[in-house]
Amino acid sequence: METKPLTDLVPPRLWLPELNSPLLIAGPCSAESPEQLFKVANELKQSGRVHYLRAGIWKPRTTPGSFQGVGLEGLGWLRDVKKGTGLPFSTEVGSEKHVYEALKFGVDMVWIGARTVSNPFVMQEIAEALRGVNIPVLVKNPLSPDMDLWEGAIKRLYNVGIRKIGAIHRGFSWWGKSIFRNQPFWKIPLDLKAKYPDLPIICDPSHISGNRNLVPFVAKRGVDMGFDGLIIEVHPEPTKALSDAAQQLTPSEFYELLNFIDSIGNPELSYPDDLLNELRAEVDIMDDLLLWALSNRMELSERIASVKTNRKMSVLQSKRWGQVLERVTNTGEKSGLRAGFIKKLYNTIHKESISVQNELIEKS
Repeated sequence: METKPLTDLVPPRLWLPELNSPLLIAGPCSAESPEQLFKVANELKQSGRVHYLRAGIWKPRTTPGSFQGVGLEGLGWLRDVKKGTGLPFSTEVGSEKHVYEALKFGVDMVWIGARTVSNPFVMQEIAEALRGVNIPVLVKNPLSPDMDLWEGAIKRLYNVGIRKIGAIHRGFSWWGKSIFRNQPFWKIPLDLKAKYPDLPIICDPSHISGNRNLVPFVAKRGVDMGFDGLIIEVHPEPTKALSDAAQQLTPSEFYELLNFIDSIGNPELSYPDDLLNELRAEVDIMDDLLLWALSNRMELSERIASVKTNRKMSVLQSKRWGQVLERVTNTGEKSGLRAGFIKKLYNTIHKESISVQNELIEKS
């Protein structure tokens, strides 16, 4: 199927004519009971700022024995809560069957989760099921830090005529240790926004953080970076939640978060130490990436040494090194790095690589 450019997306200010602040989607990770939903919805309604109630009905859990969501019954609860409070509701869909069921109950918005977005076959089926629908559809980033996969999922929806499309940045899976549940890698959603300025991007600080204490700071950073909204997990009693208990806020904590993000642009309010810890954690992640890349690069140097020994080649290949240095310098400058820094760094790496190769050749 030919891909069309995303030229006529509908921004959220036109979904919601009264929108003069970030789009806010809030509610529990999972719908657990009618009482739970009514309680949290009434609390959120009082803020006057929440645009959509969120609650998961089908939960794509890794372990089969864990809570998988209440299923179809929960859609009836959400419909009743909407009637009782006036709050539009949203939920996650992970298959075409989910789409059809949610639409039967009058869902006002759906989002597609990271696991589903990572599967182009399922994404296409969901897109076809949504053909002709005029509700907002939000697309979470895939599990891996792959903007092409994220963009591809968005385009599948666009190609079937969906125009109220938004992206959700919920962070990416990462093997290293971190204070985050999912690593933010902010550059990826910012690059997506730069490529498609009219595409609304919603920050999901709950899933990025995995820790309720960090949620306000990640939320504030997202809004400060120009994200169009927030999707936040709020539960009346988070410690009793059946899923993702550690990252859900109480309604009172949610109100505190709103006050906190309102402080953006106030020079009298500085970022607390928790945000500094968040930024340092991101640096740690980048350092882990650098060390992983260096380790693999040195391993390749060892293999090159073996080939050079067999072919009776000299360790230092000046012409080849000149080409490498020119390439990395040009690439680095395009990324905003200074040429002098790149040359100094790579000359150090090259010196170590030559030393490793010489040692291996001497031993052979």
